[in-house]
Amino acid sequence: MPKFAVQLVTWNGAKYIPHLFRSLREQTAQNWDLVVVDNGSTDETVELLKRELEFLSQFRTKLRKELRHWFIRNAENRGFAGGHNQAFEAASCKLQAASPPEYVQLLNQDIVLAPDYLERVLAAMEAMPDAGAMQGALLRWDFSRAGEADGGRTDTVDTLGLRVLRSRRVVELGTGEAFDSSLGDARDCFAPTRSGLAMTNEREVFGVSGALPIYRGAALLDVALRKSEVRSQKSEAEVFDEDFFSYKEDVDLAFRLRSRGWRSFIVPNARAWHDRTAAGPRALSDFAAADSRRAKSAFVRYHSYKNHLAMLAENEHAANFARDWPRIFWYEFKKFAYLLAFDRATLRALREVWRQRHAIRRKRAHVMARATATPAELRKWFV
Repeated sequence: MPKFAVQLVTWNGAKYIPHLFRSLREQTAQNWDLVVVDNGSTDETVELLKRELEFLSQFRTKLRKELRHWFIRNAENRGFAGGHNQAFEAASCKLQAASPPEYVQLLNQDIVLAPDYLERVLAAMEAMPDAGAMQGALLRWDFSRAGEADGGRTDTVDTLGLRVLRSRRVVELGTGEAFDSSLGDARDCFAPTRSGLAMTNEREVFGVSGALPIYRGAALLDVALRKSEVRSQKSEAEVFDEDFFSYKEDVDLAFRLRSRGWRSFIVPNARAWHDRTAAGPRALSDFAAADSRRAKSAFVRYHSYKNHLAMLAENEHAANFARDWPRIFWYEFKKFAYLLAFDRATLRALREVWRQRHAIRRKRAHVMARATATPAELRKWFV
């Protein structure tokens, strides 16, 4: 039986916790352990987590299935990156000293899962040994209707993975589309059989969203940043770049996985629902992007801009940049002009990127030295 860890990082998510844990109790897969990290919540999140963890343990005991869980409470917010790095380190130590879980499922607090979600994505990972990451079909959750009969679960796509344009703008696949029409013939990539869940038609993507990814533990260790190499200090491996704090760290990790030859897939018949608060635009026009940016908080705008620039600097191959620099430059110039006119506070991110320039240079050297995929192999994903 594989070592399978589920990681949850929370921050002021009290309204979501009962719904998320109800969906965890309903999972048909039982062979997983749970690591929860709270990032300094100031609402009722911690109290609810303690109650739900106890209830989950009792529930699993009744089913004669062992549940091991660990709860880490941080005094301050370490962000998505820091929180999940902390959870991954804890899972590696608790499950077996110095050994990572074979599979790591990340959860956002604003998620609910179909009962067979974990079973399906785990079976898909075991069927594809070169897959470093997967995710199910993540649909929109209308949380305002959570008390209704359907629980607010819709058939509208939240994300079916990451798509990279030649400008290096990264968008969520299928956002805002009807679920059936967006998948077409790939709807049943992984279909049930008498022996379990077998793959019938793969659907490969550049990378997966950080809202609900499952990663192969070996892949995460393979692409982790070594702090002794990139931060002038000796410490543990860093799966997510903690300089990102939150936003775009999933894109950065997707680039590193691709650079090392790990593949990413969507499992369309594994369903989950997400109450996304920082959704990207459905259309790809500049006007749609501007409208989407205005709808986001100043915190999201700042970190998204800063982290996008850092991600480019750390992962872009010179050969690919030479081919696409006009598109990249034009996209970044339009973005800069918009920020200069309407959102100058976000431009403070440029100072932070400059301040981190030495660390960015070290991380880039680390990524490029370990790359096994050629620039041409990466370029085929840029559309």
